[in-house]
Amino acid sequence: MRTTIVPAQVTSVEDRIAGNLSFKQLLLMIAPVFLSMALFVFLPPFAGYKIYKVVISVLIAIICLGLALRIKGRLVVDWVMILSRYNLRPKYFVYNKNDSTARKVIAKKQARPAEQSEPQKAQSPMPQFVYNTGDEMSFEERLINPAANLHFTFSKKGGLRVHVKEVK
Repeated sequence: MRTTIVPAQVTSVEDRIAGNLSFKQLLLMIAPVFLSMALFVFLPPFAGYKIYKVVISVLIAIICLGLALRIKGRLVVDWVMILSRYNLRPKYFVYNKNDSTARKVIAKKQARPAEQSEPQKAQSPMPQFVYNTGDEMSFEERLINPAANLHFTFSKKGGLRVHVKEVK
């Protein structure tokens, strides 16, 4: 059995049904006929002629025929769908690195007074440093100091490491 790969360009081609019209265009052109028939049958006076029914039918026909037009090789109804999806998406993406989604929650074991054993600490891949305000201020002062010997190294994954060699 032979298998062939169909290029993506061939699968995206619309079929032409009548002349240069696609199936979507034909549906958009036939829809006003059926919608107008439903209007005349179901709105009062039932199956009777009134001017408001004609006005509504003409508006539906203009809208459907306008949606069946092509602009830059696409139907107007496709452009409306693209623009509505774009406008309905969220405008802002707020990234929160402290989000707890998809993280393993490690519950701390509480030491009971009856047990005298030392609690085991969960080891994390990164060392945890505890700074108080005085340490942070002195660290910032060290960085500002022009006599400090600082080295910046970049990792292959975009990380930045700052090495303080000596402070005079």
